[in-house]
Amino acid sequence: MSDTRIKHSFLKRDNDSILFSGEGEFIFYVPEYFFETKNAVIIGEYVNILGILNYTIETNGKNIGLKTFKFPSVLLTKPYAIEKVKNIKLIKNSEEQDYRLLKYKEGDQIIVSTKVPNDIKNVEDFYQMFLITGKIPTTIPYNELQKYYLKTMEVNGSKYGVNIQLFGIVISEQCRDPKDLSKPFRLSNEKDMTNYLPVSIKTIPKYISPYTAITSENWDEALVSAIMAKDGEESPMEKIIMA
Repeated sequence: MSDTRIKHSFLKRDNDSILFSGEGEFIFYVPEYFFETKNAVIIGEYVNILGILNYTIETNGKNIGLKTFKFPSVLLTKPYAIEKVKNIKLIKNSEEQDYRLLKYKEGDQIIVSTKVPNDIKNVEDFYQMFLITGKIPTTIPYNELQKYYLKTMEVNGSKYGVNIQLFGIVISEQCRDPKDLSKPFRLSNEKDMTNYLPVSIKTIPKYISPYTAITSENWDEALVSAIMAKDGEESPMEKIIMA
């Protein structure tokens, strides 16, 4: 059992709970795919949710801007209202998505209990979202992503037995240049650390070369990618496959 320590001026600790303590409304922006993939589940008045979320505080029609709630594990929260919104673009580099807004007024429980059970399933949920589906929120700067891999294991009571550079290798291949998916973001010369496009690790091979494309677990997609080269050139794999 880990005791989550989260400190902000607008938060107040009440025994094991973290309450919203401020004017206006605290609002979580929860992508609709969180609910589709069970990374968010409504349980009566509560929501069980993976705590990597964007939020803001809105007062009299004005807000403090978009912030990131950085807790890469599952927590229980209790909003006073949930509102569905469609086609919202959070930042200039993000795609339009549907969201559910979890809303809190003063005294509401943003975290029901800071004593979060240590459960490897929480780590699996994190990896499912970040690696398997590639649904990394691009409001998280590219150069901060490795922190989330470390934190998710830490808050669930364990440690990795590998060097942190391994995560750097995964991140460097998974995050692509949005203008040219064959190019990793790290080679794009882009200065904006949120202007990357995350992809599923299952699809990475098809962006590297025809030779690696054939290793994808999706055979139909692997076959198509293996015979397609840049600029309409003939792929060296095409002759082999089509022979």
